[in-house]
Amino acid sequence: MLATVVVVDWRQPELTRRCLRSLSAQVRAGEVEVVLVVNEATAGQVEAYRTEFPSAHVVPVERNLGFAGGVARGLEAVAADVVVLLNNDAVAEPGFVRAGLAELDRRGPSTAAVAATVVLEGRFELARGPGTVDDLVGLDGRRWRRSADGAGERLLNGTGVQVDVNGNGADREWLTPLDGHGGADGSPDPFGFSGGAVFLRRSALDEAGGFDESLFMYYEDVDVSWRLRLAGYDIGWAPAAVVVHRHAGSSSSSGELVRYQSMRNRLVVVVRVGSVRVVARVLARTALRCARDLLPGGTRQLAARQWARLLAEMPRAIRGAVRARRLDGRTARDRGRVEGRLLRTVALPHE
Repeated sequence: MLATVVVVDWRQPELTRRCLRSLSAQVRAGEVEVVLVVNEATAGQVEAYRTEFPSAHVVPVERNLGFAGGVARGLEAVAADVVVLLNNDAVAEPGFVRAGLAELDRRGPSTAAVAATVVLEGRFELARGPGTVDDLVGLDGRRWRRSADGAGERLLNGTGVQVDVNGNGADREWLTPLDGHGGADGSPDPFGFSGGAVFLRRSALDEAGGFDESLFMYYEDVDVSWRLRLAGYDIGWAPAAVVVHRHAGSSSSSGELVRYQSMRNRLVVVVRVGSVRVVARVLARTALRCARDLLPGGTRQLAARQWARLLAEMPRAIRGAVRARRLDGRTARDRGRVEGRLLRTVALPHE
């Protein structure tokens, strides 16, 4: 088997069916297969998927393991040389699988992964007037609003992931007009990949330790990307491997869960993979953010009850990250090499 596409579903059958249909023409017997992991699966759901998509291997999971856990279960069913991850709220354009495999092959075994080109579904215009909760905000501060009449720009969701010196991750070329994008900051290679659409060399993924199920969702891709970089691998970009993504189709882009998981997982990931300098920066900024949030007035990242939960969870999570860091066996030189060459010195607007 050349490649296995892993899709994770949780209570989104219509989006998942749309995703699987887009892959149907790209599945080739003996070469490319699809593994569908169904979190909190019921017998009826599993039977329906198996009936409609007989060529897909459906993996039912009794509870919701999130994206990271779902991918980990999918990997247990994979024997292919290349694992393709695709969000269930995305649609693969024709030739997606072929283009990604060709780019990974072209770059050779030193490249562990290539990120796909992810385009936002629909068209958008620069927002005027007061902002709304549905506006998408770019890294440059500009607000984009979905066009009601179908006019406007097609925008990129991303061409991989960039990470700054504070451990914040963001989609590279987020909200860049599709007609004008290039290599992002003059470099064709991102720091890492987005788990929403990526081609991963299985041998490199196994060497780096796979996906950390404890992260549940968000930053699990930054974690794996960073560990692949520490292991000496490159991560590239496959411009011609295109998917169209319904942004926040499976989860709100700015809800409490997103903010909580991002704050928690950023800290856990940096403790596992970052240098002492970066860990200290993230610890200090997290403490400062907590203090600001607990003061009256102002915009809060997390509510008081969320901070209470985070502070209760962190000792155990940090101990686990430290144990994993020791087992990874990476040196201070490894960390300095990755951070000095790849981390953005300009902070991304995460906090």
